[in-house]
Amino acid sequence: MNARWRAAIQRGLGDRKTRTIGVLLILVGAFVKLIFLRNTANFETIFAVTLIAGSMLGRWWTVLVPMATLAIVEPFLWGGPYALYGSTIILGLTFFMVTGFLFVGLLGRSIKPRVLFRVKSVALLTTLSIPLTIAYDLWTDVGEYYLIAQPMGLTFVNVLELQVPFTAYHLLSSLIFVPLIGMGMLYLSAVVWPTTEESSAKEPSDPAKPASDP
Repeated sequence: MNARWRAAIQRGLGDRKTRTIGVLLILVGAFVKLIFLRNTANFETIFAVTLIAGSMLGRWWTVLVPMATLAIVEPFLWGGPYALYGSTIILGLTFFMVTGFLFVGLLGRSIKPRVLFRVKSVALLTTLSIPLTIAYDLWTDVGEYYLIAQPMGLTFVNVLELQVPFTAYHLLSSLIFVPLIGMGMLYLSAVVWPTTEESSAKEPSDPAKPASDP
């Protein structure tokens, strides 16, 4: 592989610890949803891993985590809750979900300089998840209104009224999974894989040790 491409990939994906945590976030976001929460509307892990990826990892993971997680989850949901809808509606709803999660990840990345792997940062992300969850649900409500509700003769107010219990579930989901997954990543980063490659790349020379003769 060309050295320039290798350097670009290294910058985009980060060191080994960053790459490992990024892949773990994708796996947690996808498989917890599919195995345990598949039939529970708006109770999910994708929002949590997207926010954590943007704010703690940054780089390409801001986009890779939500896109890869959705790529795993969505085909299964198309054959489940979405099976009654045509492909145009499914693709339209997917567009609103994808752009909503990208917004969450990018906003998380914008606060990355203030987020480190520590308990205070997890509390900050958990607090931030509340308005972000509401904003995400409002955005996807726009899609549901134009693609589903409006052709049925419903108004946007009707959509918002119907959305209330689902947003309550989504808020509960965020308040559970953002701190839970965030603390898990904190533990992995600080305890299992403490800082890494820069510190171990070179060892300081011992000033007391005389230089060897040539």
